[in-house]
Amino acid sequence: MYAHHHAPKSIMTHISDLIAQNVVESLPVGLLIVDHTGAFATVNPAAAAILGYPREQLLGRGWGELFFENDANARFNQIVMDVIQNELVGLCRVVPYAAPSGALFELSITSSYLSGDSNSAGVVVILHDITELSRMQRRETEILKEINNIQREKIRGLNKLAASVAHQIRNPAFAIGGFATRLSRQIESLGIASQYPGIILDEARRLETIVRTVARFASLGPLRLEPTTLPVVAADARSRVQATATALGRGVTWHLDAVPDVPLVADGSLLAAALAELFRNSLEFAARDSLVIGLSAAVVGERLEIAVTDDGPGIAPADAPHIFDPFYSSRSDGCGVGLTLAQEILLEHNGQIALDRAYAPGARFTLSLPRFPSHLMSRLEDTPARQPAPAVLGVG
Repeated sequence: MYAHHHAPKSIMTHISDLIAQNVVESLPVGLLIVDHTGAFATVNPAAAAILGYPREQLLGRGWGELFFENDANARFNQIVMDVIQNELVGLCRVVPYAAPSGALFELSITSSYLSGDSNSAGVVVILHDITELSRMQRRETEILKEINNIQREKIRGLNKLAASVAHQIRNPAFAIGGFATRLSRQIESLGIASQYPGIILDEARRLETIVRTVARFASLGPLRLEPTTLPVVAADARSRVQATATALGRGVTWHLDAVPDVPLVADGSLLAAALAELFRNSLEFAARDSLVIGLSAAVVGERLEIAVTDDGPGIAPADAPHIFDPFYSSRSDGCGVGLTLAQEILLEHNGQIALDRAYAPGARFTLSLPRFPSHLMSRLEDTPARQPAPAVLGVG
């Protein structure tokens, strides 16, 4: 019979401690443990590098002794105070941090209260240096804002031009149409057969349609923001194109079931007009007498992401780069204003619209806009930090 030998508990405990220590030492993120006296009990190399202190200078020193004297770190210190005072678990914040060298960083901090008796309670803090990531995100946001501003100014200039063109052409177009009608009647009364008055009248009517479209483009007023929901906006947009569908003899199957009933603040009428332009585009370019138009949406953070799809012929690759350009149309009788109008409305809502060129068969447009335009997108808290208050744990 063989005897079973078991390693002493002290050896197993020592091995477990070594493994835990190696894991902590090799973590790519900073890890701090503050004991019940407010002193640093554990500081891994990544945390020391992020905070800008030698590790030996941190261990055994108090949090308050090191950080409270620098007013620039008030919000950084407040995290520990909040965790201690409220015994919070998993408190996550993004705050600025001023290193001893004077360099400023942006840190993502997750901290939790370690409950226990008066001698074992403490706080664990996990640090991520997201300074470079935040800088890149801010730069990307600035570039997008610059692009939006350029597009907005471009469209505003076109609005003025469109208003002037509509005003200058409207009366002559109506006059041409009226006189063409009279000419047609007179020629007919004289027994003369001619197709020319009819051609003139058709072209005058087309010109009048263009004038009305341009006038619609030029007549957009300032946003009137009010609470609404996407289903209400989608229903309004659908009703706006019913006459177009009837006139074109199109039978439409609407897929609007995936629209979430979430609140948003927007100009509901203008947003409905933008969706209606997309619906109208699907109707006018449909290759069959029946088509499917779908609208779906999802909330992503503080933004509403919308997708409008159809099962039509899609948009030719050669046309795709130009579909939002004013007065560009691949149809001989098209005005090329509808998608430009939709883009302007999205820009006015601080949003974007784009064609999903990879989508097939059919066409897919994606729209993104903030649910609440007044929302401040900064991830840093704008409220001034409260001054650290005494807590159960010491602060060094």
